[in-house]
Amino acid sequence: MGNIFRVLLSRMQLKTCDNVKHFALRIADRPGLPAAIASALWQKGVNIETFTAELHRGQGTFHLVVDKVAVAKETFMENAWEATEEKVPAPTLANRPGSRIPTL
Repeated sequence: MGNIFRVLLSRMQLKTCDNVKHFALRIADRPGLPAAIASALWQKGVNIETFTAELHRGQGTFHLVVDKVAVAKETFMENAWEATEEKVPAPTLANRPGSRIPTL
């Protein structure tokens, strides 16, 4: 999976935790699909803590960390979005300028 979620940024503040659950959704190269996923989660009261999206040769992967894992899983199943779930280690960082630099 790489270093996608080694450092989590949430609402302009560093989020500190030992492990987080992360979802990876395989998506087609279709305009508006990431927005549709975000909207469906929002309608269920799920906040996206952080995300990234990758696109390669017409196929993409949308990576998400959310605050309500069970509700997000239910939303993915309701919409027939195939999602895998993993625990990802995240370092604990001090909430001060420059604290992220040594981890990169």
